[in-house]
Amino acid sequence: MQDIERPKYIKDAPPRVFDTHVHFPWRQNGSTLPIYTPESMLDMLAYNCQRLNIYKVCLLGRPGEGNDLVEQAQVRYPNLIVPFAMLEIDKTTPAMVSDFAARGFQGLKIINPRRNYDDPTYFPVYAEAERHSLVCLFHTGIVGGMIDYLQFPPASLEAAEDLARDTERRRHHELEEGVDSWYGAGRMQPVFLDGISVAFPELRIIGAHLGYGLYDSAAAVARWRRNVYFDISGGTVVRRHLMERRMLRNEVSTLKLTWGSDSDMAHMSRELTAWMHAFEDAGLSADEQDQIFWRTAAYIFGVKD
Repeated sequence: MQDIERPKYIKDAPPRVFDTHVHFPWRQNGSTLPIYTPESMLDMLAYNCQRLNIYKVCLLGRPGEGNDLVEQAQVRYPNLIVPFAMLEIDKTTPAMVSDFAARGFQGLKIINPRRNYDDPTYFPVYAEAERHSLVCLFHTGIVGGMIDYLQFPPASLEAAEDLARDTERRRHHELEEGVDSWYGAGRMQPVFLDGISVAFPELRIIGAHLGYGLYDSAAAVARWRRNVYFDISGGTVVRRHLMERRMLRNEVSTLKLTWGSDSDMAHMSRELTAWMHAFEDAGLSADEQDQIFWRTAAYIFGVKD
């Protein structure tokens, strides 16, 4: 068990931060560097958090070993890590949700469903999550790919083919007889969180990326549903959309927003600084900024000041 020694003074960081969207910073075959081990990368994450005044992190696993690593991370850094298990929602049973709760997970990450998020097929899973007071983090909007054709276009379309195909193969799914829907962003629209919240009013829900491209419906759901919140992760493009449209405070209350980095560890500082500047440019008060950086998430997870 490790605790993080907090510096008495840090420049260029908010007074306190609750990062609600961090993926475990290690993947099999991610690097050949000797330092690239699950343990070392976790320690590097903890150091990053120390330097950036990040006091709490929702650490997201992956099915199988990735969830096990998150469970171990919470044991190593119990005051920092809020553990989330990632589900394969179409393969998940209520018993599996109960097992995650028994292991100490505090939330579930849900992405890439076969059906719409609010399909009643998934209701037994949501009911079990509600029963165990597990927070559900739903990806909303489009899922990023290997190549960013807008911000970082490849040298040529031909060069992009080989780079993209490996990811495309991993995401390929077989048709299922008797199921009349398909994977994709159409299944992960933020408006579907409305139906879930109506059916399970005590289930605490965070929608990732404020709907990325579907901001209006995300803001509408956040406006009226008590336990539906959204994080503003998603990088430069999401930030530009929200700032240019003046979404924060005008279309969605700061009471319903959390901050998430959702970036490579090397870019966490950049994301935090960029949002600090964006909040200042938007005229958000120190209290409103603290609401997004800390208080909303602290309320969701029952963390006392």
